[in-house]
Amino acid sequence: MSPHITTIDLDFVQVEINESFAILTIREGTTFDLPKLGSLFDIFNEFYPDKEFGYISDRKFDYSVNPTCYLEISNHQRLRSIAVLCHSESSLQTATFEKAFYKHPFETFYTLEECKAWTLNNLQS
Repeated sequence: MSPHITTIDLDFVQVEINESFAILTIREGTTFDLPKLGSLFDIFNEFYPDKEFGYISDRKFDYSVNPTCYLEISNHQRLRSIAVLCHSESSLQTATFEKAFYKHPFETFYTLEECKAWTLNNLQS
C-alpha cells in the first residue's frame, strides 16, 4: 500500500500524507468552509505538485461541510476521487448527501482498508 510520508496538524484537521492519497480527519465541531479548503489545497499542491492523488475522509467526528466546498474541490485538477470512512449510520447518511455535490468518483466505506484499496484502484484506471 501507499507509504506514509508525514502528518500535518492544523487547528481544524489532521492530514496524513501518503504517496498516493491523503487521509483527512476533520476535528469535532468544525464548520468546514472555503477558507479551510484553501488551506488543504495548499497542502495538496505541496505534496502532490505533479501527480494525481486521492482523498480519504475519516469521518470519526461530527462536523459540518459547506456543500459549495465539494463544487470547488471538484475543480482541483489532480484530485481523482474521495473515499469516506464512515463510523456510523449518521456519517454514512451525511456522506451520501454530500456525494451529490462532487463531480468525480466518491464512495463510502466502513473500513480504512476498503478506502485505500478503492482509492488506489481509482488512480490506476
